[in-house]
Amino acid sequence: MIEASIGALSNLIPVFAVASILVAAPVCLLTRAKQKPVIATTLWSVSLVGVLAVTLTPGGVGIVESGTVCYLGPSLTGLLSTTPGKLNVLLFVPVCFFGVCAFRRPLGVFVGGLLLTAGVELLQSLLPLGRSCTYSDLAANALGCGIGVLCGVAWQAFKKRKPLFGLRDVWQSGLALVIGGAAVSAIFHFGVTPVYGGQEAVGATAAQEEWARSVAAQVYGADADVVQVQQREVMPGFPGKLDVTTDKGSLILLWPDRKIQKAFSMNDKDDAGTLSPGESRKYAEKFAEKWYADEIEGSEVTFGPLAKGKAPYVLSYRRMAMSIDITVTSSGRITDVDAQLVEDSKSS
Repeated sequence: MIEASIGALSNLIPVFAVASILVAAPVCLLTRAKQKPVIATTLWSVSLVGVLAVTLTPGGVGIVESGTVCYLGPSLTGLLSTTPGKLNVLLFVPVCFFGVCAFRRPLGVFVGGLLLTAGVELLQSLLPLGRSCTYSDLAANALGCGIGVLCGVAWQAFKKRKPLFGLRDVWQSGLALVIGGAAVSAIFHFGVTPVYGGQEAVGATAAQEEWARSVAAQVYGADADVVQVQQREVMPGFPGKLDVTTDKGSLILLWPDRKIQKAFSMNDKDDAGTLSPGESRKYAEKFAEKWYADEIEGSEVTFGPLAKGKAPYVLSYRRMAMSIDITVTSSGRITDVDAQLVEDSKSS
Protein backbone atom coordinates (compact mmCIF):
# COMPACT_ATOMS: atom_id res chain seq x y z
CA MET A 1 0.00 0.00 0.00
CA ILE A 2 2.62 2.54 1.09
CA GLU A 3 5.04 1.62 -1.72
CA ALA A 4 2.31 2.24 -4.30
CA SER A 5 1.44 5.53 -2.61
CA ILE A 6 5.04 6.67 -2.99
CA GLY A 7 4.84 5.75 -6.66
CA ALA A 8 1.68 7.85 -6.96
CA LEU A 9 3.19 10.84 -5.12
CA SER A 10 2.87 13.19 -8.09
CA ASN A 11 -0.91 12.61 -8.13
CA LEU A 12 -1.39 12.11 -4.40
CA ILE A 13 -0.43 15.58 -3.18
CA PRO A 14 -2.77 17.61 -5.43
CA VAL A 15 -5.61 15.11 -4.89
CA PHE A 16 -5.21 15.35 -1.12
CA ALA A 17 -4.92 19.15 -1.15
CA VAL A 18 -8.01 19.74 -3.29
CA ALA A 19 -10.13 17.10 -1.54
CA SER A 20 -9.15 18.40 1.90
CA ILE A 21 -10.30 21.91 1.05
CA LEU A 22 -13.56 20.69 -0.48
CA VAL A 23 -14.34 18.53 2.55
CA ALA A 24 -12.90 20.57 5.43
CA ALA A 25 -14.71 23.81 4.60
CA PRO A 26 -18.30 22.49 4.77
CA VAL A 27 -17.46 20.24 7.73
CA CYS A 28 -16.11 23.23 9.62
CA LEU A 29 -19.22 25.30 8.89
CA LEU A 30 -21.60 22.46 9.73
CA THR A 31 -19.97 21.58 13.05
CA ARG A 32 -19.83 25.24 14.02
CA ALA A 33 -23.55 25.60 13.30
CA LYS A 34 -24.34 22.52 15.39
CA GLN A 35 -21.95 23.62 18.15
CA LYS A 36 -19.80 20.52 17.85
CA PRO A 37 -15.99 20.36 18.32
CA VAL A 38 -14.92 22.28 15.22
CA ILE A 39 -11.16 21.67 15.25
CA ALA A 40 -11.34 17.96 16.11
CA THR A 41 -14.10 17.25 13.58
CA THR A 42 -12.35 19.18 10.83
CA LEU A 43 -9.06 17.39 11.50
CA TRP A 44 -10.91 14.08 11.51
CA SER A 45 -12.38 14.84 8.08
CA VAL A 46 -8.97 15.84 6.72
CA SER A 47 -7.42 12.66 8.18
CA LEU A 48 -10.13 10.58 6.53
CA VAL A 49 -9.46 12.28 3.20
CA GLY A 50 -5.76 11.54 3.72
CA VAL A 51 -6.41 7.84 4.26
CA LEU A 52 -8.57 7.60 1.15
CA ALA A 53 -6.09 9.59 -0.92
CA VAL A 54 -3.11 7.51 0.18
CA THR A 55 -4.86 4.18 -0.32
CA LEU A 56 -7.03 4.74 -3.37
CA THR A 57 -5.16 7.22 -5.58
CA PRO A 58 -4.10 5.19 -8.65
CA GLY A 59 -0.45 4.30 -8.25
CA GLY A 60 0.43 2.34 -11.34
CA VAL A 61 3.08 0.30 -9.53
CA GLY A 62 0.95 -2.35 -7.87
CA ILE A 63 0.66 -5.91 -9.11
CA VAL A 64 -2.07 -6.05 -11.72
CA GLU A 65 -3.98 -9.33 -11.87
CA SER A 66 -6.67 -10.55 -14.22
CA GLY A 67 -8.79 -11.63 -11.24
CA THR A 68 -9.54 -10.22 -7.81
CA VAL A 69 -6.85 -11.40 -5.42
CA CYS A 70 -5.52 -10.47 -2.00
CA TYR A 71 -1.99 -11.36 -1.01
CA LEU A 72 -1.02 -13.21 2.13
CA GLY A 73 1.98 -11.13 3.11
CA PRO A 74 4.40 -11.46 6.03
CA SER A 75 3.28 -11.83 9.62
CA LEU A 76 2.35 -8.69 11.53
CA THR A 77 5.56 -8.99 13.56
CA GLY A 78 7.61 -9.22 10.39
CA LEU A 79 5.73 -6.36 8.75
CA LEU A 80 6.29 -4.10 11.75
CA SER A 81 10.04 -4.57 11.37
CA THR A 82 9.89 -2.70 8.05
CA THR A 83 9.42 1.01 7.39
CA PRO A 84 6.39 0.49 5.09
CA GLY A 85 4.78 -1.67 7.78
CA LYS A 86 5.21 1.01 10.42
CA LEU A 87 3.82 3.63 8.05
CA ASN A 88 0.77 1.43 7.43
CA VAL A 89 0.13 1.44 11.18
CA LEU A 90 0.61 5.20 11.49
CA LEU A 91 -1.70 5.88 8.54
CA PHE A 92 -4.84 5.05 10.55
CA VAL A 93 -3.79 6.58 13.88
CA PRO A 94 -4.84 10.22 13.16
CA VAL A 95 -8.28 9.43 11.75
CA CYS A 96 -9.19 7.34 14.80
CA PHE A 97 -7.58 9.73 17.27
CA PHE A 98 -9.47 12.74 15.93
CA GLY A 99 -12.59 10.61 15.56
CA VAL A 100 -12.61 9.92 19.30
CA CYS A 101 -11.93 13.59 20.05
CA ALA A 102 -14.75 14.69 17.74
CA PHE A 103 -17.46 12.15 18.54
CA ARG A 104 -16.38 10.82 21.96
CA ARG A 105 -17.47 7.32 20.95
CA PRO A 106 -14.35 5.10 21.06
CA LEU A 107 -16.15 1.85 20.24
CA GLY A 108 -17.93 3.35 17.26
CA VAL A 109 -14.74 4.95 15.97
CA PHE A 110 -12.80 1.69 16.36
CA VAL A 111 -15.44 -0.32 14.51
CA GLY A 112 -15.59 2.35 11.82
CA GLY A 113 -11.82 2.21 11.48
CA LEU A 114 -11.85 -1.57 11.09
CA LEU A 115 -14.54 -1.42 8.43
CA LEU A 116 -12.68 1.40 6.68
CA THR A 117 -9.42 -0.53 6.40
CA ALA A 118 -11.27 -3.68 5.28
CA GLY A 119 -13.17 -1.66 2.70
CA VAL A 120 -9.97 -0.05 1.43
CA GLU A 121 -8.24 -3.40 0.92
CA LEU A 122 -11.37 -4.73 -0.76
CA LEU A 123 -11.48 -1.80 -3.19
CA GLN A 124 -7.77 -2.23 -3.91
CA SER A 125 -8.56 -5.79 -4.91
CA LEU A 126 -11.68 -5.05 -6.96
CA LEU A 127 -10.67 -1.84 -8.76
CA PRO A 128 -7.85 -1.42 -11.32
CA LEU A 129 -5.95 1.13 -9.23
CA GLY A 130 -2.49 -0.35 -9.59
CA ARG A 131 -2.70 -1.29 -5.89
CA SER A 132 -2.32 -4.65 -4.21
CA CYS A 133 -4.70 -5.93 -1.54
CA THR A 134 -2.66 -7.46 1.29
CA TYR A 135 -3.98 -9.11 4.43
CA SER A 136 -0.89 -8.05 6.36
CA ASP A 137 -1.65 -4.40 5.49
CA LEU A 138 -5.16 -4.90 6.85
CA ALA A 139 -3.73 -6.18 10.14
CA ALA A 140 -1.30 -3.25 10.37
CA ASN A 141 -4.06 -0.73 9.65
CA ALA A 142 -6.29 -2.35 12.29
CA LEU A 143 -3.46 -2.01 14.80
CA GLY A 144 -3.20 1.66 13.87
CA CYS A 145 -6.94 2.05 14.51
CA GLY A 146 -6.53 0.59 17.98
CA ILE A 147 -3.60 2.85 18.79
CA GLY A 148 -5.47 5.91 17.54
CA VAL A 149 -8.54 5.10 19.65
CA LEU A 150 -6.45 4.52 22.78
CA CYS A 151 -4.60 7.79 22.24
CA GLY A 152 -7.94 9.54 21.78
CA VAL A 153 -9.32 8.09 25.01
CA ALA A 154 -6.14 9.10 26.85
CA TRP A 155 -6.41 12.65 25.48
CA GLN A 156 -10.06 12.87 26.50
CA ALA A 157 -9.12 11.74 30.00
CA PHE A 158 -6.34 14.33 30.11
CA LYS A 159 -8.83 17.03 29.10
CA LYS A 160 -11.29 15.62 31.66
CA ARG A 161 -13.88 14.80 29.02
CA LYS A 162 -15.62 11.53 29.63
CA PRO A 163 -15.94 9.32 26.50
CA LEU A 164 -19.34 7.79 25.80
CA PHE A 165 -19.37 4.11 26.73
CA GLY A 166 -23.10 3.67 27.24
CA LEU A 167 -25.22 0.68 26.26
CA ARG A 168 -26.43 2.54 23.20
CA ASP A 169 -22.87 3.00 21.95
CA VAL A 170 -22.05 -0.65 22.63
CA TRP A 171 -25.21 -1.83 20.88
CA GLN A 172 -24.79 0.38 17.83
CA SER A 173 -21.08 -0.40 17.48
CA GLY A 174 -21.66 -4.12 17.89
CA LEU A 175 -24.46 -4.12 15.33
CA ALA A 176 -22.31 -2.20 12.83
CA LEU A 177 -19.43 -4.61 13.39
CA VAL A 178 -21.63 -7.67 12.87
CA ILE A 179 -23.43 -6.39 9.77
CA GLY A 180 -20.45 -4.63 8.19
CA GLY A 181 -18.03 -7.40 9.10
CA ALA A 182 -20.34 -10.06 7.70
CA ALA A 183 -20.76 -8.16 4.43
CA VAL A 184 -17.04 -7.55 3.97
CA SER A 185 -16.15 -11.11 4.99
CA ALA A 186 -18.66 -12.53 2.53
CA ILE A 187 -17.24 -10.48 -0.33
CA PHE A 188 -13.69 -11.49 0.58
CA HIS A 189 -14.71 -15.14 0.87
CA PHE A 190 -16.70 -15.43 -2.34
CA GLY A 191 -15.21 -12.70 -4.51
CA VAL A 192 -11.52 -12.43 -3.61
CA THR A 193 -8.92 -15.16 -4.01
CA PRO A 194 -6.18 -15.30 -1.35
CA VAL A 195 -2.79 -15.94 -2.94
CA TYR A 196 0.79 -16.20 -1.79
CA GLY A 197 2.74 -13.37 -3.35
CA GLY A 198 6.13 -14.79 -2.45
CA GLN A 199 8.35 -13.94 0.47
CA GLU A 200 8.88 -10.32 1.43
CA ALA A 201 12.07 -9.21 3.16
CA VAL A 202 11.43 -8.10 6.73
CA GLY A 203 13.64 -7.30 9.68
CA ALA A 204 15.66 -10.11 11.21
CA THR A 205 15.41 -11.04 14.88
CA ALA A 206 18.35 -10.60 17.24
CA ALA A 207 19.09 -14.35 17.17
CA GLN A 208 18.96 -14.44 13.38
CA GLU A 209 21.23 -11.44 13.03
CA GLU A 210 23.75 -12.83 15.50
CA TRP A 211 23.94 -16.15 13.65
CA ALA A 212 24.06 -14.46 10.23
CA ARG A 213 26.97 -12.29 11.31
CA SER A 214 28.77 -15.37 12.60
CA VAL A 215 28.31 -17.13 9.25
CA ALA A 216 29.51 -14.07 7.34
CA ALA A 217 32.67 -13.98 9.46
CA GLN A 218 33.28 -17.68 8.80
CA VAL A 219 32.80 -17.34 5.04
CA TYR A 220 34.34 -13.93 4.33
CA GLY A 221 36.61 -13.43 7.33
CA ALA A 222 36.30 -11.61 10.63
CA ASP A 223 36.92 -8.26 8.92
CA ALA A 224 33.81 -8.56 6.73
CA ASP A 225 31.43 -5.66 7.35
CA VAL A 226 27.82 -6.87 7.53
CA VAL A 227 25.68 -4.16 5.95
CA GLN A 228 22.21 -5.70 6.28
CA VAL A 229 20.43 -8.83 7.49
CA GLN A 230 16.83 -9.42 6.46
CA GLN A 231 14.58 -12.43 6.84
CA ARG A 232 12.07 -13.98 4.50
CA GLU A 233 9.54 -15.75 6.67
CA VAL A 234 8.40 -19.33 6.18
CA MET A 235 5.41 -19.57 3.83
CA PRO A 236 3.74 -22.58 2.19
CA GLY A 237 6.17 -23.72 -0.49
CA PHE A 238 8.90 -21.34 0.71
CA PRO A 239 11.48 -22.15 3.41
CA GLY A 240 12.56 -19.46 5.82
CA LYS A 241 15.60 -17.56 4.61
CA LEU A 242 18.01 -14.83 5.68
CA ASP A 243 19.48 -12.41 3.14
CA VAL A 244 22.89 -11.20 4.30
CA THR A 245 24.73 -8.36 2.57
CA THR A 246 28.38 -7.63 3.37
CA ASP A 247 31.12 -5.52 1.84
CA LYS A 248 32.73 -8.71 0.50
CA GLY A 249 29.71 -10.56 -0.84
CA SER A 250 26.23 -11.78 -0.04
CA LEU A 251 24.69 -14.87 1.51
CA ILE A 252 21.33 -16.60 1.38
CA LEU A 253 20.91 -18.69 4.53
CA LEU A 254 18.20 -21.19 5.41
CA TRP A 255 16.49 -20.53 8.74
CA PRO A 256 15.81 -22.27 11.08
CA ASP A 257 17.75 -25.04 9.26
CA ARG A 258 20.96 -23.02 9.71
CA LYS A 259 22.38 -23.93 6.32
CA ILE A 260 24.05 -21.86 3.62
CA GLN A 261 21.97 -21.99 0.45
CA LYS A 262 24.02 -19.58 -1.60
CA ALA A 263 27.17 -17.51 -1.19
CA PHE A 264 28.46 -14.93 -3.67
CA SER A 265 31.85 -13.25 -3.32
CA MET A 266 32.51 -9.90 -4.93
CA ASN A 267 36.04 -11.12 -5.59
CA ASP A 268 35.46 -14.47 -7.26
CA LYS A 269 38.83 -14.59 -9.02
CA ASP A 270 41.66 -16.86 -8.03
CA ASP A 271 44.17 -15.21 -5.71
CA ALA A 272 47.32 -16.94 -7.03
CA GLY A 273 47.77 -19.08 -3.95
CA THR A 274 50.36 -21.81 -3.48
CA LEU A 275 48.04 -24.72 -2.73
CA SER A 276 47.93 -27.70 -5.04
CA PRO A 277 44.56 -28.82 -6.43
CA GLY A 278 44.47 -31.59 -3.83
CA GLU A 279 45.13 -29.18 -0.99
CA SER A 280 42.48 -26.75 -2.27
CA ARG A 281 40.04 -29.64 -2.42
CA LYS A 282 40.61 -30.38 1.26
CA TYR A 283 39.51 -26.85 2.15
CA ALA A 284 36.33 -27.25 0.12
CA GLU A 285 35.66 -30.69 1.64
CA LYS A 286 36.12 -29.30 5.14
CA PHE A 287 33.58 -26.58 4.33
CA ALA A 288 31.11 -29.16 2.97
CA GLU A 289 31.50 -31.42 6.00
CA LYS A 290 30.84 -28.51 8.32
CA TRP A 291 27.68 -27.23 6.61
CA TYR A 292 26.27 -30.24 4.76
CA ALA A 293 27.43 -33.33 6.64
CA ASP A 294 24.12 -35.18 6.24
CA GLU A 295 23.45 -34.03 2.69
CA ILE A 296 26.78 -35.13 1.18
CA GLU A 297 26.64 -38.63 2.63
CA GLY A 298 26.36 -41.17 -0.18
CA SER A 299 26.55 -38.56 -2.94
CA GLU A 300 28.61 -38.58 -6.13
CA VAL A 301 31.59 -36.25 -5.85
CA THR A 302 33.51 -34.46 -8.58
CA PHE A 303 36.31 -31.91 -8.37
CA GLY A 304 37.92 -29.90 -11.11
CA PRO A 305 39.00 -26.48 -12.35
CA LEU A 306 36.32 -23.93 -13.10
CA ALA A 307 37.76 -23.18 -16.54
CA LYS A 308 40.85 -23.73 -18.69
CA GLY A 309 42.49 -26.11 -16.29
CA LYS A 310 43.29 -23.40 -13.74
CA ALA A 311 42.09 -22.38 -10.31
CA PRO A 312 39.58 -21.68 -8.89
CA TYR A 313 38.16 -25.17 -8.54
CA VAL A 314 34.64 -26.49 -8.06
CA LEU A 315 33.80 -29.32 -5.65
CA SER A 316 30.41 -30.79 -6.58
CA TYR A 317 28.11 -33.23 -4.78
CA ARG A 318 25.15 -34.89 -6.49
CA ARG A 319 22.50 -37.27 -5.20
CA MET A 320 19.17 -37.44 -7.00
CA ALA A 321 17.74 -33.89 -6.95
CA MET A 322 20.24 -32.66 -4.35
CA SER A 323 23.20 -30.64 -5.60
CA ILE A 324 25.97 -28.71 -3.86
CA ASP A 325 28.67 -26.74 -5.67
CA ILE A 326 31.52 -25.14 -3.73
CA THR A 327 34.08 -22.94 -5.48
CA VAL A 328 37.52 -22.68 -3.85
CA THR A 329 40.66 -20.76 -4.83
CA SER A 330 44.28 -21.90 -4.80
CA SER A 331 44.64 -20.29 -1.36
CA GLY A 332 41.73 -22.24 0.11
CA ARG A 333 39.27 -19.32 0.05
CA ILE A 334 35.63 -20.23 -0.56
CA THR A 335 34.24 -17.80 -3.14
CA ASP A 336 30.86 -19.22 -4.14
CA VAL A 337 28.36 -21.77 -2.85
CA ASP A 338 25.20 -23.04 -4.51
CA ALA A 339 23.27 -25.65 -2.52
CA GLN A 340 19.98 -27.12 -3.70
CA LEU A 341 18.96 -29.17 -0.67
CA VAL A 342 16.09 -31.60 -1.08
CA GLU A 343 14.58 -33.48 1.87
CA ASP A 344 14.44 -37.27 1.82
CA SER A 345 16.74 -37.46 -1.18
CA LYS A 346 19.21 -39.97 0.26
CA SER A 347 19.50 -43.33 -1.33
CA SER A 348 18.06 -46.10 0.81
